[in-house]
Amino acid sequence: MKVVDLTGMTFGRLTVIERGKNSKTGQAYWWCFCECGEVKQFRGTHLTSGRSTSCGCYSVDRAIKHRMSGTPEYRAYYNMIKRCEYINDHRYMDYGGRGIRVCPEWRESFEQFLADMGPRPTRNHSIDRIDVNGHYEPKNCRWAVKETQEHNKRPRKDSPVGVRGVRHDGQSGKYIAQIYVNGKTRRIGTFITLEEASAARKEAEARFWGVNND
Repeated sequence: MKVVDLTGMTFGRLTVIERGKNSKTGQAYWWCFCECGEVKQFRGTHLTSGRSTSCGCYSVDRAIKHRMSGTPEYRAYYNMIKRCEYINDHRYMDYGGRGIRVCPEWRESFEQFLADMGPRPTRNHSIDRIDVNGHYEPKNCRWAVKETQEHNKRPRKDSPVGVRGVRHDGQSGKYIAQIYVNGKTRRIGTFITLEEASAARKEAEARFWGVNND
């Protein structure tokens, strides 16, 4: 099917500059210039359907207008986008650098994000992805306390041992296992082998978190 040339057309705050690359499924993408000065790619069908009308600045403007920009929910929203899209963010490589994205519905509307997520339950809650390799979208996100997020955390990318909650002590050559409980990191013990430390960590997860690793 022939793709309609959208170059030069305007959709809300967006003006189409040129054709981008197709997605893996063959969807046409277009580079657009936003009134705020941002340049981003958008799916053609999102432009023509009215789903995408700004780079996200419209949502920000509306949030500021409604005095939401200082709320913890908006800070979570802003930081979520920042770590997925801004390469200078210190967390980018763990999020945007791994292909983690914010779904279009949320990217275009803070109000939609708030409607799906609801208010943050307590100051100890933050946004958490259920599937750590999945995107930020309604079915994959929840407000969670740090203990819950620790259950779901993948090993650090720079971990030489590749086991969550276990690190290698370069001086002694031994392995240290630890776990996050009741707002603090608790040391489980020091072990000669990685296998012993891993087993101790699993036992601690079952005891403190109720996690079955079998």
